[in-house]
Amino acid sequence: MVEDEDLPAKIRNLLKFNPRGLTISEISQRLRCNRNSISKYLDILQIAGTVEMQQMGAAKVYYPSQRVPLSNLIGFTKEGIIVISNDGKILEINERFCRMFDLDQITFSGKPYETLPDPIKKAFHFKNYLSLHLESEQTVIIPYNTYDWRRFFKVKYIRTVFEDGRTGLTIFVEDVTLEKEMEEQLKLNEARFRGIVEDQTELICRFTREGMITFENEAFYRLFEKTNLLTADYNFFNIFPEDLVRYLHKKMSSCSVNDPVFQMESNILLPDSGLKWFHWITRALVNDNGDIFEFQSVGRDITDRKDDEREILIKSHAIDSSILPTLLTDLKGRITYVNAAFLNLWGYYLAEDVIGHSIEDFITVSMDSLLNSMNDINFHPYGGFSGEVSGKKRDGSIIYLSLTISTVYEAKKLPVCLIAYFNDISERVRMIHELEIKNTAMAKSYEGMAIINPEGVLTYVNPSFEKIFRRVPNGTMVERDIRWFTQFYPQILSVLPEIKLSLETKGVFTQIFSDTEEDGSRWIIQMHLSRAYDNQDKHLCTLISALDITDQKIIEESLAITVNQLEGTVEQIGDPTFIISRDRMIIAWNNAMESFSGITKNVMIGTSRYKEIISGRMPSLPLLVDLFYLSSKELIQSFPNVSKMGNSLYTEAYVSKINNDDGTYVWVRASPIVDASGRSIGIIQTIKDMTNWKRVAESVNDGYIRSNNQPTFPGE
Repeated sequence: MVEDEDLPAKIRNLLKFNPRGLTISEISQRLRCNRNSISKYLDILQIAGTVEMQQMGAAKVYYPSQRVPLSNLIGFTKEGIIVISNDGKILEINERFCRMFDLDQITFSGKPYETLPDPIKKAFHFKNYLSLHLESEQTVIIPYNTYDWRRFFKVKYIRTVFEDGRTGLTIFVEDVTLEKEMEEQLKLNEARFRGIVEDQTELICRFTREGMITFENEAFYRLFEKTNLLTADYNFFNIFPEDLVRYLHKKMSSCSVNDPVFQMESNILLPDSGLKWFHWITRALVNDNGDIFEFQSVGRDITDRKDDEREILIKSHAIDSSILPTLLTDLKGRITYVNAAFLNLWGYYLAEDVIGHSIEDFITVSMDSLLNSMNDINFHPYGGFSGEVSGKKRDGSIIYLSLTISTVYEAKKLPVCLIAYFNDISERVRMIHELEIKNTAMAKSYEGMAIINPEGVLTYVNPSFEKIFRRVPNGTMVERDIRWFTQFYPQILSVLPEIKLSLETKGVFTQIFSDTEEDGSRWIIQMHLSRAYDNQDKHLCTLISALDITDQKIIEESLAITVNQLEGTVEQIGDPTFIISRDRMIIAWNNAMESFSGITKNVMIGTSRYKEIISGRMPSLPLLVDLFYLSSKELIQSFPNVSKMGNSLYTEAYVSKINNDDGTYVWVRASPIVDASGRSIGIIQTIKDMTNWKRVAESVNDGYIRSNNQPTFPGE
């Protein structure tokens, strides 16, 4: 038999190794003690808060209490927390609660709850809940009107036994305004608004690749034992619809040792409790060889909440497992802890590479600036900071972040450290920056640009567009139908049906429109319209680009006239002559050039391959037209035989493979051709045959040499 003085310790140890709980009878049998003694000591342990009881049918099940010092965790939670004793005194009030309701933490800590503002007392009904003898937590959704904004809070009342033996209430407050609004907008089932189901626990099971369940915990068994969802073959996949089963198979196939976890959400229609939503975390289990042999899935009912001890315990470990990059620093900003998400965001592998550094090494804001900002909040030292900053990753790349810093306090309200949360907003900043660039580019563009919505209304025009279509009264284009706009330009109005048809069938339309303005000047516009679609091929808008090409057309017409005149002039030149245009194309090739080269006009006019063709017939003929793009230094170094006088280039050369394979001496000149405005429109090259002159000069020189160096004999 167990001695009475040892019995409480024996009961606690027994329950410690049976966390699911035991009944009075089970405890009595295992400790070999009568039920009355066990019942008496269980009542004592329950009052002391070390043991908790849960009613399951007619039986009472006892299990160990998981107590966590509230004062150590109250500053870490993101929920608002206020602790009130039965005599109405506020024992604890965290910073999050004060921020929710614009309160000063120091002012109300230790004061009666009656000192709180009337709207808070009216909404929370502290007096009513203090007078109730709650055996379990009580959760309610309360509305709270702040000025012209209605907010909703999920409030959890928990009867609390303090270390000094006093009792009271611990009240957890969570802002669920966004959730309520989303539920109302989406008209979700009323079950989403029900309170947390008592005794909710996680569902755990293990199953093979085929879905056969090999293990299940008690919660999983209790939930599905009375339903037909698992069917006779007890297959895990049977509780999900077909689309989620396909998703499960896909994710299971992609699991590996390095990436063993995936998540999903599902709704399950239970016969006795209706539709419920669950969040499932599935992990691949591997053997010693690294092969996946089974999967374990943990399901959490996300329509309810866990009891207060579970929730506080989870939040005590939330920082380390959070996907939100988080760090802790001392009060001077020296880093003491970082989670895995922080290391991943900055490109580090080990926490040791980061711990000990200042937070200033990772963001572009100094610690002094942060502390000053935090001190400005309610004039309370180390209050908090929230804003956007930029940071530098390990590889030197810049990221943009949303930063929130809060102060963690100890039980005596003294600040002990700072906690910082980061959120990577680089993509949003990049998109905003790109949007600003595009908006600025459109506004500053020389090209006229406009946007038409699917209803045919102009929603945007840039200044260049207004300038091009200056007949339309200034400032009247936007929010006008396209027909109203085109009434000022009859040529465009007349082809609107053609434009509409082309956009509907091809998605684009391009045409040049010309007209005469009231002052007699010409107006030539090139318009291009194209439709824009989203990823689902839905028509978003029509883009219009307009370019005033009046000057360009006039220049082209003048150039054409000039070219025609040049071609006529070149034909009158007796020496072989040809002209290339500014875009390196033969535009003139006279008859003398045909005779000299043996290449006809039909081959040369309009070609840009003139160098290849001429080199194939006369490889030694200098092409001075290709040397105008060289600097003087490059010309001298590469072509020392070429001279430059003014704007023209000169040279002499011996050209073979002409005149029945007899060579000839030529003199070559090339000069630029400019229009009336001084703009270069081409280059002309002229070739003179110097063979006879060259031979005469050589014979004269030869006779001069003989007369000066040798005697003349008769008969020579």
